[in-house]
Amino acid sequence: MTDEKIFLFHIRGTEGVPEFLHPLTGTLEWVERLKTYPLAARYGAEPRIESINLFREELQGILQKAIRHWVADRWFPQRFVLAASAFLLAYFFFSYVIRDPIPVIDELVLSFLAGTLTFRGLAKRFYAREEVTILRKELQEKIDHLGFEASTLVRNVENLLDELEGSSFAGLVDRYRRGEKLALHPEDFEEARGLLFALECRFSAKERKKFLKELERGKVVTKRRGDPRKAAFLFLYHLLRRSLS
Repeated sequence: MTDEKIFLFHIRGTEGVPEFLHPLTGTLEWVERLKTYPLAARYGAEPRIESINLFREELQGILQKAIRHWVADRWFPQRFVLAASAFLLAYFFFSYVIRDPIPVIDELVLSFLAGTLTFRGLAKRFYAREEVTILRKELQEKIDHLGFEASTLVRNVENLLDELEGSSFAGLVDRYRRGEKLALHPEDFEEARGLLFALECRFSAKERKKFLKELERGKVVTKRRGDPRKAAFLFLYHLLRRSLS
C-alpha cells in the first residue's frame, strides 16, 4: 500500500455493470488508516451517479463494521474485567444468596449468561461514546465527500481487461512468457501501486499463487478455466507486479 493515499477504482464492467476495486475492509486497522490517509478515487469510463452512490453506501457499511471492531479492540480489557466481575457476582448470588439450592451446572450457565450479556452490552455502550460518535461522523463525511477523478491509467486498464477477457488461456500464457509489461508513465506509479494493492485485497494469496502457477506451467490446474473476467483481473495483477518491480 502507498503511504500517501488510499486508492479506489471504478472499472468499466461488462454489460454496463461497473466494478469497484478498493482495499477497504471491515477490520479495525482500516479505521486508523482512514483517519490518517486521504481517499483518492479514479475512473476511466465516465461512471453513473447511481453507481457512485451505491458504492458510497457500500463503503459506509464497511466503515460501520470496521468501527465496531475498533471499539471492541480498544476497550476489550475494560469489557473483559467488567464481564468477569459480572460472572463472579452472579455466581456468588446464585450460590450463597438464593436459599433454594440450584445445581452447580445451572449456576455456571446463569453466571456465564450474565457475563456474556455484560460483555455485549458494554460494547454498545462504548460504541455510543462521544469520541466514537465524533470519529464515526468524521469518517462518514470523508466517504460522503469522496470524488472520482478521470485517470488515463484506469482507461488503459479497462481496455486491457476487455482484451484479456476475450483472450484464450494459451494467449495469456504466451503474453506472460514473452515478459509483457505495462507501459507506465512515472507519474502513474503511485496510482499503479494503489491498483496493485486493491487487487491484492480482492483476491486471496492462494488464488494469486495458483493462477501464477498455471501461467508458469502453461496449463490450468483445474479442468475448468472458470470466470474469464476473474482470470483477466488476476493476469492484470501479475502484469502490474512485473511492471512495478
